[in-house]
Amino acid sequence: MYGTRFLGDVKANVQAAKGFDDVVLYRKDRQAVYIKHVFMTKLPAKVKPDMSAQHIEFIKQLDTLNLRCYVLVHVKNKLSGEYDSAFFLDDYEAIQGVSKEVAMQRTMPLASATHLIDTILL
Repeated sequence: MYGTRFLGDVKANVQAAKGFDDVVLYRKDRQAVYIKHVFMTKLPAKVKPDMSAQHIEFIKQLDTLNLRCYVLVHVKNKLSGEYDSAFFLDDYEAIQGVSKEVAMQRTMPLASATHLIDTILL
């Protein structure tokens, strides 16, 4: 199914957000959360994902509908070359950016991010 290439272990219905190949809707029962997946090879001093005006407008529209959207930043491991850790940004933080220190404090194994989506966000 589309979107499983990002987080195949999330136990929810997964579908792409129309018009965005990096935004995925995870749905379980009546709960739903949109997650934009961003990949970074290294963290700059200010972590601010590249987001088009269309992405920002989409996030604002979701906000007006009281729907949740988070950005999951996948971070590349220098040793393994895999994107095996990640951290979440809320919509405001994704637009404004956060410091590298904040990003590093939030960074967790990808399996933990999957668990958070399954147990807290859904």
